[in-house]
Amino acid sequence: MEELFKLMRKVSMSAKGRRSLRGLGDGGASLSSLQSLKLPKVLLVITIWLALLSKAEFSARASLVSSLCNLFAGNPGLWQDGRATYYGSEAFGGDNEHNGACGYGTLSAAFVGHNYAAASPVIFESGRACGGCFEVQCRGNGYPCRAGTARVTVTDLCPPIPPNLRHCAGGKAHLDLGVRVFPIIADPRAGVVDIRFRTVPCGRFNAITFFIRGNVYGWLSLVVMGVPASGRVVGMEVKASGSTNWEALRHDYGAAYMRTGRPLRTPISVRLSIFGKLCRMTAMNCIPTGFKDRQKVSCSYRSG
Repeated sequence: MEELFKLMRKVSMSAKGRRSLRGLGDGGASLSSLQSLKLPKVLLVITIWLALLSKAEFSARASLVSSLCNLFAGNPGLWQDGRATYYGSEAFGGDNEHNGACGYGTLSAAFVGHNYAAASPVIFESGRACGGCFEVQCRGNGYPCRAGTARVTVTDLCPPIPPNLRHCAGGKAHLDLGVRVFPIIADPRAGVVDIRFRTVPCGRFNAITFFIRGNVYGWLSLVVMGVPASGRVVGMEVKASGSTNWEALRHDYGAAYMRTGRPLRTPISVRLSIFGKLCRMTAMNCIPTGFKDRQKVSCSYRSG
């Protein structure tokens, strides 16, 4: 594998390699965002190689791209070390009573249930990790660790402010787990434990759900949830009815992307970028005519 990386470094210094990773960037991805997923090296190498291809070369390898997306969807990331605490209240049935920095609000219960987590800034990545799924295990032998493995979805930020400075500030890798999740991996009386965690594929959702904020004057904000594969979205685009042009939305906060300007003709199609142009999910005619502010819609999608 090291030989492959040496080859990639040589390519990156060649005339071809001096191209920017624009193939990834058109969806908002970057080399650093790919590395943050902690993908196995072979997947990262293939991804960078595809990003360096010309448009014609990329099109000629469409079947390989499709296969790569399937590989991403079913392949976990590398294990990382960190720490975990827990939050939430049994008085609320174990639910996360907070709206959360991802913008899911109470809608999160529909697709994550009790299996939520707040991530420290180094994991949260300004909201890029929203909707991402992690497998978590307690690290150590004996008390307070338990043998269970938990799977959680990032729905919130663990802010680096009091009382979280000790755990979530200073670049620490920390997950604040839901109150019903923590007991799966450790005795709750411990309060905080060492963990190891990795990205894993999320559930196989049959539809992608959007929470719409907007009006008839051109402001449109979309919060996306229930994304298959990694669960993470690195870019979002919309296309007005009758148009052939995709308009990139601006990342606003958490899982929310927005636009302003001239109103879009409805119905509006939405395209999500999971790994830039490498892996996309398109929901055609998803945002309906006459949509309402704070409306939730679920749309079928196609990959590729």
